Amino acid sequence: MDQIDWHLWRSFAAACRAGSLSGAARALGTTQPTVSRQIAQLEAMIGQTLFTRSKSGLVPTAHASALMPIAASMIDQAHTLERLAKSASAAETTTLTITASQITGTMVLPPILAAFLDDHPTTRITLSLTDAVENILERKADVAVRHTEPTQQELWGRKIGTVPIKLYAHRDYVQRHGIPHDLTELSRHRLIASSAHLRRLPELMALGQRPALDCSDDVGLLAALRAGVGIGYCQTPIAQDNPDLVPVLPDYIPATLTFWMITHRDLRNVPSVRDVMRHVGDGLNAYCRRSQ
Repeated sequence: MDQIDWHLWRSFAAACRAGSLSGAARALGTTQPTVSRQIAQLEAMIGQTLFTRSKSGLVPTAHASALMPIAASMIDQAHTLERLAKSASAAETTTLTITASQITGTMVLPPILAAFLDDHPTTRITLSLTDAVENILERKADVAVRHTEPTQQELWGRKIGTVPIKLYAHRDYVQRHGIPHDLTELSRHRLIASSAHLRRLPELMALGQRPALDCSDDVGLLAALRAGVGIGYCQTPIAQDNPDLVPVLPDYIPATLTFWMITHRDLRNVPSVRDVMRHVGDGLNAYCRRSQ
């Protein structure tokens, strides 16, 4: 058998991960016909069918499923080799992509990243605000700040800490409407919340609590809270940085938020990734300790 072109394996692995030719093409930055042609070429070279087509997309055959972990490992190692080669010189500029949720990226990370960049003047940061774990799996990001433990075996995570989420109101709202003294009284106030979040709080649902302002974006919820729209929830350290936010029912903790630092296993020992993981992790740890 002739030596198989590297790009064929790359298209094969991308198709397995994406479950479609179009998804694989997007991940690779190429066209769907190119991916289709390369997979057909690979099938011809090994004499095996690798995918069957269905309404839901590409379904790997048993043979493809057996090959996928090996191909993925080979590709990941190649990415790691490239990253290590590019970061060999401390004098070279390194660009790292960090992904985080909207609220973490806008309210928590900026001062941490400012300190990191002061200490690492040859590093540049691209901050991608999204909750998609696939960013790490597809190598669209080097490091992720997430709020759940990674379940994919290709990922490595470090738990940093946890912050409580409590209720607050702007002091202007409190002056106009007062403050509730228990959950029953809370139902008589305007609530700022996401309906999806509220459904996970049975004690409020049992009271028939519904949002006066419903928003699915945490940054939008915080903006409404700062504007005095009503009573809303917020991470404790963020509220501490807003002197106009007044605690409401301070003993009530509707939720907690855990912080994880996550990267691909093959990137753990890349010096630039290791540095940002350590620095951002330390910064987030200090952030979490503020609520203790």
